[in-house]
Amino acid sequence: MKNLLAFLLFIVSFSIAAQAQEHKPELLKEPANWAFERFVLPPSFAPGISYKGVEELRFSPGMFSKDSTDYFTYAFVAQLDDVTAISQNDINDYLLKYFKGLCSATARDRKLIIDTTRITAATERKKGTAANEIIYNASVNVFGVFVDGAPVKLNIEVKALTGTGAKKTYLIFIVSPREKTDAVWKKLYVIQKEFAIPK
Repeated sequence: MKNLLAFLLFIVSFSIAAQAQEHKPELLKEPANWAFERFVLPPSFAPGISYKGVEELRFSPGMFSKDSTDYFTYAFVAQLDDVTAISQNDINDYLLKYFKGLCSATARDRKLIIDTTRITAATERKKGTAANEIIYNASVNVFGVFVDGAPVKLNIEVKALTGTGAKKTYLIFIVSPREKTDAVWKKLYVIQKEFAIPK
């Protein structure tokens, strides 16, 4: 069983590495030592997402290891083309469709049995932010489909930025099942703070 798990993790890592070689980061250039992935929107696993654009992701070193302190910890940026405003409900809908699709497709590929009706999302505007910042706190109940399929509650922050002079909106997602008092969030907040809209 351990050999099979190691093989599956190798395949996932190899796939991510191969995709990273095909595409150079344009949106999420850091952390450089976190695995990289890029794909077009809507993603193949969530065709119900109505936005067009691209998404770039950075996976923490322990993303696929349940025993790691940074298990299921990652960051991603969605560039939404021809979008100049996005609401709290829009973001909640995005999260729900995204994670339902991701969990369903990955569970099917890995022959895991999950109940996607138990995948839920809740979103609220973050209090105490600067007047010019739009940040949402979210929690999403998902399944650890990259490992054993067990339920996982993800804590998420979503920062929304609109490009000036271009009809594009950028959503910066930082994600971890760890509470926001955990040290792993220091790194995630650096990613969120340092993201800049491409020129």
